[in-house]
Amino acid sequence: MSKPSQTLLSIFGQRLRAQRQALGLSQEALGVAIGIDESCSRTRISRYETGASEPAMDISRLLAKVLDVPVGYFYCDDDLEAEALLIIHAVNKDQKRRIVETLRGC
Repeated sequence: MSKPSQTLLSIFGQRLRAQRQALGLSQEALGVAIGIDESCSRTRISRYETGASEPAMDISRLLAKVLDVPVGYFYCDDDLEAEALLIIHAVNKDQKRRIVETLRGC
């Protein structure tokens, strides 16, 4: 595996773990919430968090939905941009539109 892929998996795993812990979810609870069998959910989530396995995009979308983050948050390699994604994700559609219009005007 190439170095950029390892870095991306590391970022994905770090953000996944941080958000899961911020919400007070165990690895098992998160796995079950996205439809993984209880008997292997902890192991699967652990493998995603450590970068040992890369989740398919449909699994990433499920994780994002349960953790209430945009899926891009897991893959953004710039921490400031990732924080901006979280902020934009948390506001309503009109506020998002205003943010985008403001950024376009810069």
